[in-house]
This record gives sequence, C-alpha cells and structure tokens, in this order.
Amino acid sequence: MKRRILLVLAAILAVATITLVSASCSSKTTTASEEDAPAIAMTVHVKDGEFDPRDIEIEAGGTVMWINDDIAPHDLHFLAPNKLYSGVVRPEKAWIHTFTAAGNYDYYCDFHNTMKGVVVVRPAP
Repeated sequence: MKRRILLVLAAILAVATITLVSASCSSKTTTASEEDAPAIAMTVHVKDGEFDPRDIEIEAGGTVMWINDDIAPHDLHFLAPNKLYSGVVRPEKAWIHTFTAAGNYDYYCDFHNTMKGVVVVRPAP
C-alpha cells in the first residue's frame, strides 16, 4: 500500500515538475502544484505480465495512470482511433495520459505481445 501511494505521489510530482519546466520556457510565470496535476480517473497496474484491470471505462477528459509494478520494462502501443505511444515505462515508474475524445482505445505491450488492454472512453455528459 505504501508503495502504491509513493508511486502516485511520484507521478503527481513528475507532472508538476513538467508543468513547472514548461511554464519556465514561456513568458508567463506560473507555479506548479498538486492542483495542476490531472485527477486520475483510473489506475492500471502492470504486474506479472498483465494489465490489471485489462479493460477500463472512463469519460472523455479522464486521465489514466499505468504503474509498472513488474520487474521488467513495458510500453503501451495504442491502435486506432489515435496511435499513442507511452515510451518505455521502467519498473516502479508510471505513465499518465488524458483521453479527450470518446472511442475505444486498444493497446498492447510491444515487449510482451500477449499483454493487451482496452480503454473505453465515453462521451462526457
């Protein structure tokens, strides 16, 4: 449990740091905080060569966090309607993505092609 909390906090810190770095490159000055980090609608754990849960459902505008609890690196390749790529997600690291458009987002791990999942994004009310 402590490890999961630390991973979530690390992900929030990473988003806040990226926001701060991005802000420092523009003429507008902002301060990053936890409020700047997107709210996580769903968390998927990558462990024992599986995505858990494998299939998820969120509303458009929802953010999903994948946490690699496995000992091996993984990645996420998304197929149509939007070809996304997570890059390599190393053990004890996370990847976060906000889905803005409704649709079914099938994905798989390129390193372990039996690992598959689906993000179903419903239109926002």
